[in-house]
Amino acid sequence: MRDSEDRSLAGRRALVTGASRGIGAAIARRFAELGVDVVLAARSVDAIGALAKELSGLGVRAVPVRADLTDRESLRALAERVGDEFGGLDILVNNAGVLPVAERAERLGWDAWDDTLGLNLSAPWYLACRAKELMGDGGGVIVNNASTAAYFPSRGLVAYNVSKSALIMLTRVLALEWARDGVRVVGVAPGKVETDLVQPILRWTEKHELPLNPLGRIGADHEVADLVAFLVSDRAGYLTGITVPIDGGELLTAGSEPGR
Repeated sequence: MRDSEDRSLAGRRALVTGASRGIGAAIARRFAELGVDVVLAARSVDAIGALAKELSGLGVRAVPVRADLTDRESLRALAERVGDEFGGLDILVNNAGVLPVAERAERLGWDAWDDTLGLNLSAPWYLACRAKELMGDGGGVIVNNASTAAYFPSRGLVAYNVSKSALIMLTRVLALEWARDGVRVVGVAPGKVETDLVQPILRWTEKHELPLNPLGRIGADHEVADLVAFLVSDRAGYLTGITVPIDGGELLTAGSEPGR
């Protein structure tokens, strides 16, 4: 059932990366419920194919596109495919990302560093630039999925922390540069959300008996999807350059002693 208050999204065209599972799939589902046509980009052909079939049942156009966002040619081909399929674009959600295995900074190799920054930062920059071209004079909205890890350091996750912090700055710079072109650029910064990506962090938190956050629970992917749906809607038309934490209050206690 599509929300009457979000009917302004009906008929819009979106690209969601990392759409095969977790937050990306939840965002794609929410968009489809609101009447948005969606290109689903991910490495897993089977997963996005099944999701596209599901979303098509809601009466929207859902196009699965296999894409390796660490590969420049694949990124170029994805942008071209979006243009061919939709003839333009209204919404880009840079959701794809990687949380690497923890490793101390001095032991991290060049390839591991490049892979993390390539997917978490370079790909969003490139796709944002191509999306702006596809949006044309009508403008649109770009959403970058950062992380609460952008706001405080984590042992063993130097490349991840740096990439997500830089993604927030990318959001701000693009918002500033493109505001007069009608393109809003915003971000979300999820905390501990029930996804495959966050499972190692959840296990570590449980092992060390640390509090999750002030609300005391794990977030749901559909809660992030609802936030994204609001940010791309006309109701958020005066918002740009911000990144909104959705973390159960985790950042309120970042850096404090456990239990305090």
